[in-house]
Amino acid sequence: MAIVITIVYVVLLAWGVFVGVRQVYQGYRAPESLLNPLFRHPIALRLFAVHLSVASLDLFVIGPWAIANKSTLWYWGGRIALLTCSLPIAAFFNRNAESFGPFIGRWVRLRNFFEYGLHIAVAALPLEWTNYYLLHWWLVAYRFLDVGPRRLLRTRPRVNWVVITLIYLGAFAAVWFHQVLFATLPAADLPDHVNAPWETAVVVGGNLGLAIFVWLSIARYAGTSAKPQIAGLAD
Repeated sequence: MAIVITIVYVVLLAWGVFVGVRQVYQGYRAPESLLNPLFRHPIALRLFAVHLSVASLDLFVIGPWAIANKSTLWYWGGRIALLTCSLPIAAFFNRNAESFGPFIGRWVRLRNFFEYGLHIAVAALPLEWTNYYLLHWWLVAYRFLDVGPRRLLRTRPRVNWVVITLIYLGAFAAVWFHQVLFATLPAADLPDHVNAPWETAVVVGGNLGLAIFVWLSIARYAGTSAKPQIAGLAD
């Protein structure tokens, strides 16, 4: 059973990554075909490409290594980077309600609030790697798991919601009951990772650089978006 669940999990992940990469490709090569027209703006598209890259790195590289080696520095460093580039996407370029209907739009918004809150709660609790494992392979992975089905069923919002909710709950169950073969917990007797000074410098410096890039990009985007309106008022 675990093999079947793992195959479905991998297929959904690959589907989600493909949709994200295809969106970046469309933005550069065929912007008129984008489902979300806001990403026709070069700054918006660049921010999405960075978000996709950071999410992929956190899910497939940084998070698994951090869990396997019990490194809270790398675990939260990757998650902070993901949060840094996710919030501007949600605040400025979120068109789930327009693309998939208000029902799905409300679901995505509530789910995001829940997931941010759950991350804050886990960060505040005593260290327990089971919680870190669950957050990673359930919530971070779900950023890719539902993308393909949500796009496929976008013209049928009620059916769409049922399917992506089942994926959400199914992913939780699969991870909780250890049915995803490559999603594993670290050995109980493994000591916590001792961070070298260069690791701290990389994580802190990388997150600071990413935050500055996102901040400046949003400032430029807001400025270019406001110019036509200001010109219109001047007229």
